[in-house]
Amino acid sequence: MRCIVSIDMFYRNSTFVLLCLLTYSAMAVGAEGEKDLGRQTYERACASCHKGGFGGFFTGAPKTGKRSAWKPLLEKGIDELVASTLEGIGKMKPRGECEDCSDLEIVEAVKYMVRQVD
Repeated sequence: MRCIVSIDMFYRNSTFVLLCLLTYSAMAVGAEGEKDLGRQTYERACASCHKGGFGGFFTGAPKTGKRSAWKPLLEKGIDELVASTLEGIGKMKPRGECEDCSDLEIVEAVKYMVRQVD
C-alpha cells in the first residue's frame, strides 16, 4: 500500500496547523498581558492603600494578600468586588480614585489582588 500525499495537501494542512499554533500563542500572551495589566494598574493606582502602610492605615483598605482581610470580600464574588471598586465603598472613592483607569484596568487590578490571596 502506497501513501501518496500531494504537496498542495501538505501546504494546506501545514497552514492550518500554523494558524492554530499562532492563535493559541496569541491567546496565551493575551492572558499574560492582562495579568501584567492588573499588576501594573495595582502598583500605579491601588498599592498606596492596599499595601498597608500610611494609606492603608487611614483608609482601612484590606491589605493585599492578607487572607483574613479578604475572606469576607471574596465571599461576595469578583463581580461584586469590581462593582464596589467602580462605585466606591466605605472610604474608597469611585474607581479607587483612579479617574484615568479604564474599566478593564480596574477589573484586572481587582483580579490581581484576588490572586494574591490564593
